[in-house]
Amino acid sequence: MTTPISTVMGRYNKAEVGTYQSSEPIHIGLIHGTYQVKTDVGIFCLQSLHPKLASDGILRDYKVVTAHLARHQFPAPQLICDREGHPAYTDQDGVRWRLITWLDGNNTSEVTSQTMVASGAALFGRFHHVMADLEYSFQSTHPLHDTAHHLAHLRTSVQNSNDSLWLKKIAEMVDVVEQHLPSLVLPTTLPKWVVHGDPKISNLLFDHRDQASALLDLDTCTRHSPLVDLGDAVRSWCCTKHPDATADFHLDRYRSLMEGYASSGPKFDPQTLALLPQAGLLITLELASRFLADVLQDSYFAWDPTLFSSRKEHNFHRAKTMISFAQKLEQALPQQQEIVETIFTVSS
Repeated sequence: MTTPISTVMGRYNKAEVGTYQSSEPIHIGLIHGTYQVKTDVGIFCLQSLHPKLASDGILRDYKVVTAHLARHQFPAPQLICDREGHPAYTDQDGVRWRLITWLDGNNTSEVTSQTMVASGAALFGRFHHVMADLEYSFQSTHPLHDTAHHLAHLRTSVQNSNDSLWLKKIAEMVDVVEQHLPSLVLPTTLPKWVVHGDPKISNLLFDHRDQASALLDLDTCTRHSPLVDLGDAVRSWCCTKHPDATADFHLDRYRSLMEGYASSGPKFDPQTLALLPQAGLLITLELASRFLADVLQDSYFAWDPTLFSSRKEHNFHRAKTMISFAQKLEQALPQQQEIVETIFTVSS
Protein backbone atom coordinates (compact mmCIF):
# COMPACT_ATOMS: atom_id res chain seq x y z
CA MET A 1 0.00 0.00 0.00
CA THR A 2 1.35 3.43 -0.95
CA THR A 3 2.16 5.68 1.98
CA PRO A 4 -0.13 8.76 1.98
CA ILE A 5 1.61 11.99 1.02
CA SER A 6 0.35 13.59 4.23
CA THR A 7 2.14 10.90 6.25
CA VAL A 8 5.39 11.47 4.39
CA MET A 9 5.19 15.23 4.88
CA GLY A 10 4.64 14.62 8.59
CA ARG A 11 8.19 13.27 8.78
CA TYR A 12 9.60 16.71 8.06
CA ASN A 13 10.10 19.70 10.32
CA LYS A 14 6.78 21.55 10.55
CA ALA A 15 8.62 24.82 11.16
CA GLU A 16 10.35 24.34 7.82
CA VAL A 17 7.63 22.85 5.60
CA GLY A 18 4.41 23.80 7.37
CA THR A 19 1.19 21.77 7.50
CA TYR A 20 0.19 19.56 4.56
CA GLN A 21 -2.80 20.75 2.53
CA SER A 22 -2.88 19.00 -0.86
CA SER A 23 -0.82 17.28 -3.54
CA GLU A 24 -0.93 16.63 -7.28
CA PRO A 25 1.12 14.11 -9.30
CA ILE A 26 3.47 15.45 -11.97
CA HIS A 27 3.51 13.16 -14.99
CA ILE A 28 6.73 14.24 -16.74
CA GLY A 29 9.61 11.80 -16.17
CA LEU A 30 10.31 8.11 -16.73
CA ILE A 31 11.74 7.06 -13.38
CA HIS A 32 10.53 8.65 -10.11
CA GLY A 33 7.02 9.37 -8.87
CA THR A 34 6.86 13.16 -8.49
CA TYR A 35 4.29 15.32 -6.68
CA GLN A 36 3.63 19.00 -6.20
CA VAL A 37 2.80 19.41 -2.52
CA LYS A 38 1.08 22.46 -1.07
CA THR A 39 1.30 23.37 2.60
CA ASP A 40 0.28 26.42 4.59
CA VAL A 41 3.74 27.96 4.07
CA GLY A 42 4.38 27.21 0.41
CA ILE A 43 4.87 24.68 -2.39
CA PHE A 44 7.32 21.77 -2.40
CA CYS A 45 8.35 18.94 -4.70
CA LEU A 46 8.15 15.41 -3.25
CA GLN A 47 9.51 12.34 -5.03
CA SER A 48 9.09 8.64 -4.40
CA LEU A 49 12.45 7.43 -5.65
CA HIS A 50 13.01 4.52 -8.02
CA PRO A 51 14.90 1.82 -6.05
CA LYS A 52 17.84 1.90 -8.47
CA LEU A 53 18.24 5.65 -7.89
CA ALA A 54 17.64 5.64 -4.14
CA SER A 55 20.92 4.30 -2.76
CA ASP A 56 22.74 5.95 0.12
CA GLY A 57 25.52 6.91 -2.30
CA ILE A 58 23.18 8.66 -4.74
CA LEU A 59 21.46 10.50 -1.90
CA ARG A 60 24.79 11.68 -0.48
CA ASP A 61 25.85 12.83 -3.95
CA TYR A 62 22.58 14.71 -4.41
CA LYS A 63 23.02 16.49 -1.07
CA VAL A 64 26.58 17.57 -1.92
CA VAL A 65 25.73 18.72 -5.47
CA THR A 66 22.66 20.75 -4.50
CA ALA A 67 24.54 22.40 -1.62
CA HIS A 68 27.40 23.32 -3.97
CA LEU A 69 25.01 24.79 -6.53
CA ALA A 70 23.23 26.78 -3.80
CA ARG A 71 26.54 28.26 -2.62
CA HIS A 72 27.18 29.43 -6.18
CA GLN A 73 23.60 30.76 -6.47
CA PHE A 74 22.97 28.48 -9.43
CA PRO A 75 19.24 27.95 -10.13
CA ALA A 76 18.47 24.40 -8.98
CA PRO A 77 16.34 22.72 -6.29
CA GLN A 78 17.60 22.57 -2.72
CA LEU A 79 17.31 19.43 -0.60
CA ILE A 80 15.19 19.41 2.55
CA CYS A 81 16.23 16.75 5.07
CA ASP A 82 13.70 14.95 7.25
CA ARG A 83 13.41 15.47 11.02
CA GLU A 84 16.29 13.05 11.66
CA GLY A 85 18.54 14.87 9.20
CA HIS A 86 18.32 12.16 6.53
CA PRO A 87 18.34 13.22 2.84
CA ALA A 88 15.30 10.98 2.28
CA TYR A 89 12.54 9.48 4.44
CA THR A 90 12.18 5.70 4.18
CA ASP A 91 8.62 4.42 4.74
CA GLN A 92 7.47 1.07 6.12
CA ASP A 93 7.62 -0.50 2.66
CA GLY A 94 11.21 0.59 2.09
CA VAL A 95 10.25 3.33 -0.40
CA ARG A 96 12.49 6.37 -0.09
CA TRP A 97 10.94 9.81 -0.38
CA ARG A 98 12.91 12.98 -1.11
CA LEU A 99 11.64 16.50 -0.50
CA ILE A 100 13.09 19.49 -2.36
CA THR A 101 12.24 23.13 -2.87
CA TRP A 102 9.75 24.05 -5.57
CA LEU A 103 10.94 26.25 -8.44
CA ASP A 104 8.53 28.17 -10.62
CA GLY A 105 8.78 27.89 -14.37
CA ASN A 106 7.45 26.08 -17.40
CA ASN A 107 8.31 22.41 -17.76
CA THR A 108 7.95 20.69 -21.12
CA SER A 109 8.89 17.49 -22.89
CA GLU A 110 9.01 19.16 -26.31
CA VAL A 111 11.21 21.96 -27.68
CA THR A 112 9.11 24.74 -29.16
CA SER A 113 11.70 27.42 -30.01
CA GLN A 114 15.34 28.02 -30.87
CA THR A 115 15.53 30.26 -27.81
CA MET A 116 14.84 27.30 -25.55
CA VAL A 117 17.72 25.38 -27.09
CA ALA A 118 20.26 28.22 -26.99
CA SER A 119 19.41 29.34 -23.45
CA GLY A 120 19.24 25.76 -22.17
CA ALA A 121 22.67 25.04 -23.58
CA ALA A 122 24.05 28.22 -22.04
CA LEU A 123 22.67 27.12 -18.66
CA PHE A 124 24.43 23.77 -19.00
CA GLY A 125 27.63 25.60 -19.84
CA ARG A 126 27.27 27.57 -16.62
CA PHE A 127 26.57 24.34 -14.74
CA HIS A 128 29.82 22.77 -15.97
CA HIS A 129 31.73 25.91 -14.97
CA VAL A 130 30.18 26.03 -11.49
CA MET A 131 30.84 22.35 -10.83
CA ALA A 132 34.48 22.58 -11.95
CA ASP A 133 35.70 23.52 -8.46
CA LEU A 134 33.78 20.79 -6.60
CA GLU A 135 36.24 18.68 -4.64
CA TYR A 136 34.26 15.53 -3.94
CA SER A 137 34.46 11.82 -4.70
CA PHE A 138 31.06 10.68 -5.94
CA GLN A 139 29.63 7.70 -4.07
CA SER A 140 27.10 6.37 -6.57
CA THR A 141 27.85 3.11 -8.35
CA HIS A 142 24.93 3.50 -10.76
CA PRO A 143 26.21 2.93 -14.34
CA LEU A 144 25.69 6.41 -15.77
CA HIS A 145 26.31 6.43 -19.52
CA ASP A 146 28.49 3.37 -19.16
CA THR A 147 27.98 2.39 -22.78
CA ALA A 148 29.90 -0.87 -22.52
CA HIS A 149 27.82 -1.86 -19.49
CA HIS A 150 24.53 -1.09 -21.23
CA LEU A 151 25.62 -2.98 -24.33
CA ALA A 152 26.61 -5.98 -22.23
CA HIS A 153 23.27 -5.79 -20.40
CA LEU A 154 21.42 -5.88 -23.72
CA ARG A 155 23.43 -8.89 -24.86
CA THR A 156 22.78 -10.72 -21.58
CA SER A 157 19.08 -9.89 -21.76
CA VAL A 158 18.87 -11.31 -25.28
CA GLN A 159 20.84 -14.44 -24.39
CA ASN A 160 18.80 -15.18 -21.26
CA SER A 161 15.34 -14.44 -22.67
CA ASN A 162 12.91 -17.20 -23.55
CA ASP A 163 10.42 -14.77 -25.06
CA SER A 164 10.70 -15.81 -28.71
CA LEU A 165 7.98 -13.39 -29.85
CA TRP A 166 9.72 -10.29 -28.48
CA LEU A 167 13.17 -11.53 -29.44
CA LYS A 168 11.99 -11.73 -33.05
CA LYS A 169 10.33 -8.31 -32.90
CA ILE A 170 13.46 -6.54 -31.65
CA ALA A 171 16.07 -8.57 -33.61
CA GLU A 172 16.57 -6.01 -36.38
CA MET A 173 16.99 -3.14 -33.91
CA VAL A 174 19.43 -5.16 -31.80
CA ASP A 175 21.48 -5.74 -34.96
CA VAL A 176 21.59 -1.98 -35.64
CA VAL A 177 22.85 -1.34 -32.11
CA GLU A 178 25.45 -4.10 -32.39
CA GLN A 179 26.69 -2.77 -35.72
CA HIS A 180 27.18 0.83 -34.62
CA LEU A 181 27.40 1.28 -30.85
CA PRO A 182 30.65 -0.60 -30.04
CA SER A 183 32.71 1.73 -32.23
CA LEU A 184 31.23 4.79 -30.50
CA VAL A 185 32.25 3.84 -26.94
CA LEU A 186 34.21 6.75 -25.47
CA PRO A 187 37.93 6.31 -24.76
CA THR A 188 38.77 6.03 -21.06
CA THR A 189 41.50 8.65 -21.55
CA LEU A 190 39.04 11.53 -21.96
CA PRO A 191 39.11 14.24 -19.25
CA LYS A 192 36.28 13.86 -16.73
CA TRP A 193 34.13 16.76 -15.58
CA VAL A 194 31.21 16.86 -13.17
CA VAL A 195 28.26 16.18 -15.47
CA HIS A 196 24.51 16.31 -14.99
CA GLY A 197 23.94 12.94 -16.64
CA ASP A 198 20.35 13.41 -17.81
CA PRO A 199 19.91 16.73 -19.64
CA LYS A 200 16.65 15.97 -21.40
CA ILE A 201 14.54 19.05 -22.05
CA SER A 202 12.06 18.18 -19.29
CA ASN A 203 14.88 18.58 -16.75
CA LEU A 204 14.96 22.31 -17.42
CA LEU A 205 12.55 25.05 -16.42
CA PHE A 206 11.82 28.01 -18.70
CA ASP A 207 10.30 31.44 -18.17
CA HIS A 208 7.61 33.06 -20.32
CA ARG A 209 10.27 34.20 -22.82
CA ASP A 210 11.59 30.64 -23.28
CA GLN A 211 14.75 31.49 -21.34
CA ALA A 212 16.09 28.58 -19.28
CA SER A 213 15.58 29.47 -15.62
CA ALA A 214 16.57 26.35 -13.63
CA LEU A 215 18.10 22.88 -13.87
CA LEU A 216 16.30 19.89 -12.33
CA ASP A 217 16.86 16.17 -11.63
CA LEU A 218 20.36 16.08 -10.17
CA ASP A 219 20.30 12.38 -9.17
CA THR A 220 22.81 11.28 -11.76
CA CYS A 221 25.58 13.85 -11.34
CA THR A 222 28.99 12.23 -11.44
CA ARG A 223 32.37 12.58 -13.13
CA HIS A 224 32.31 11.70 -16.82
CA SER A 225 33.14 13.20 -20.18
CA PRO A 226 31.06 16.32 -20.92
CA LEU A 227 30.23 14.56 -24.19
CA VAL A 228 27.54 12.56 -22.39
CA ASP A 229 25.72 15.77 -21.44
CA LEU A 230 26.08 17.37 -24.86
CA GLY A 231 25.15 14.12 -26.60
CA ASP A 232 22.06 13.62 -24.48
CA ALA A 233 21.02 17.22 -25.10
CA VAL A 234 21.28 16.58 -28.84
CA ARG A 235 19.16 13.45 -28.45
CA SER A 236 16.46 15.29 -26.50
CA TRP A 237 16.48 18.83 -27.84
CA CYS A 238 17.17 18.29 -31.54
CA CYS A 239 14.63 15.51 -32.06
CA THR A 240 10.98 15.58 -33.06
CA LYS A 241 9.25 12.27 -32.40
CA HIS A 242 6.24 11.07 -34.37
CA PRO A 243 3.43 8.68 -33.38
CA ASP A 244 4.63 6.11 -35.93
CA ALA A 245 7.96 5.78 -34.03
CA THR A 246 9.94 7.79 -36.55
CA ALA A 247 11.93 10.90 -35.66
CA ASP A 248 13.40 14.00 -37.31
CA PHE A 249 16.74 15.65 -36.61
CA HIS A 250 16.80 19.48 -36.50
CA LEU A 251 20.16 20.78 -37.64
CA ASP A 252 19.15 24.37 -36.83
CA ARG A 253 18.57 23.37 -33.20
CA TYR A 254 21.93 21.59 -33.20
CA ARG A 255 23.63 24.82 -34.22
CA SER A 256 21.76 26.78 -31.53
CA LEU A 257 22.72 24.18 -28.93
CA MET A 258 26.40 24.37 -29.79
CA GLU A 259 26.38 28.17 -29.98
CA GLY A 260 24.58 28.45 -26.64
CA TYR A 261 26.98 26.09 -24.92
CA ALA A 262 30.07 27.77 -26.41
CA SER A 263 28.86 31.12 -25.06
CA SER A 264 29.21 30.04 -21.43
CA GLY A 265 30.80 26.60 -21.12
CA PRO A 266 34.44 25.64 -20.50
CA LYS A 267 36.63 24.96 -23.51
CA PHE A 268 37.15 21.37 -24.65
CA ASP A 269 40.47 19.59 -25.00
CA PRO A 270 41.33 18.38 -28.55
CA GLN A 271 40.37 14.74 -27.96
CA THR A 272 36.95 15.64 -26.56
CA LEU A 273 36.27 18.20 -29.28
CA ALA A 274 37.10 15.67 -31.99
CA LEU A 275 34.41 13.33 -30.68
CA LEU A 276 31.72 15.98 -30.12
CA PRO A 277 29.99 15.58 -33.53
CA GLN A 278 29.20 11.91 -32.84
CA ALA A 279 28.12 12.40 -29.21
CA GLY A 280 24.42 12.60 -30.09
CA LEU A 281 24.60 9.35 -32.06
CA LEU A 282 26.39 7.63 -29.17
CA ILE A 283 23.81 8.57 -26.55
CA THR A 284 20.86 7.88 -28.85
CA LEU A 285 22.02 4.32 -29.59
CA GLU A 286 22.95 3.79 -25.95
CA LEU A 287 19.40 4.72 -24.94
CA ALA A 288 18.00 2.47 -27.67
CA SER A 289 20.00 -0.40 -26.15
CA ARG A 290 18.48 0.32 -22.73
CA PHE A 291 14.94 0.40 -24.10
CA LEU A 292 15.54 -2.86 -25.98
CA ALA A 293 16.89 -4.54 -22.84
CA ASP A 294 13.83 -3.39 -20.89
CA VAL A 295 11.54 -4.84 -23.56
CA LEU A 296 12.87 -8.19 -22.34
CA GLN A 297 13.46 -7.33 -18.67
CA ASP A 298 10.18 -5.40 -18.24
CA SER A 299 11.32 -3.79 -15.02
CA TYR A 300 12.93 -0.35 -15.25
CA PHE A 301 11.31 2.41 -17.29
CA ALA A 302 7.92 3.85 -16.41
CA TRP A 303 5.27 3.47 -19.11
CA ASP A 304 2.01 5.11 -20.16
CA PRO A 305 -1.00 2.76 -19.89
CA THR A 306 -3.19 5.30 -21.69
CA LEU A 307 -1.16 4.86 -24.89
CA PHE A 308 0.30 1.35 -24.65
CA SER A 309 -0.91 -2.06 -23.51
CA SER A 310 2.28 -2.86 -21.58
CA ARG A 311 5.72 -1.61 -20.59
CA LYS A 312 7.15 -3.90 -23.29
CA GLU A 313 5.08 -2.21 -25.99
CA HIS A 314 6.04 1.27 -24.77
CA ASN A 315 9.76 0.41 -24.66
CA PHE A 316 9.52 -1.17 -28.12
CA HIS A 317 8.05 2.08 -29.44
CA ARG A 318 10.74 4.13 -27.70
CA ALA A 319 13.50 1.94 -29.12
CA LYS A 320 12.11 2.25 -32.68
CA THR A 321 12.02 6.01 -32.30
CA MET A 322 15.63 6.13 -31.10
CA ILE A 323 16.80 3.91 -33.96
CA SER A 324 15.02 6.19 -36.44
CA PHE A 325 16.66 9.24 -34.88
CA ALA A 326 20.09 7.56 -34.87
CA GLN A 327 19.79 7.00 -38.60
CA LYS A 328 19.04 10.70 -39.15
CA LEU A 329 21.98 11.70 -36.95
CA GLU A 330 24.33 9.42 -38.84
CA GLN A 331 23.26 10.90 -42.18
CA ALA A 332 23.94 14.42 -40.86
CA LEU A 333 27.36 13.73 -39.29
CA PRO A 334 29.24 15.86 -41.89
CA GLN A 335 27.03 18.87 -41.14
CA GLN A 336 27.45 18.39 -37.40
CA GLN A 337 31.22 18.22 -37.89
CA GLU A 338 31.19 21.48 -39.83
CA ILE A 339 29.14 23.27 -37.16
CA VAL A 340 31.44 22.10 -34.36
CA GLU A 341 34.55 23.16 -36.25
CA THR A 342 33.03 26.59 -36.93
CA ILE A 343 31.92 27.31 -33.37
CA PHE A 344 34.47 25.83 -30.99
CA THR A 345 38.08 26.56 -30.23
CA VAL A 346 40.38 24.15 -28.39
CA SER A 347 41.69 24.72 -24.88
CA SER A 348 45.42 25.04 -24.49
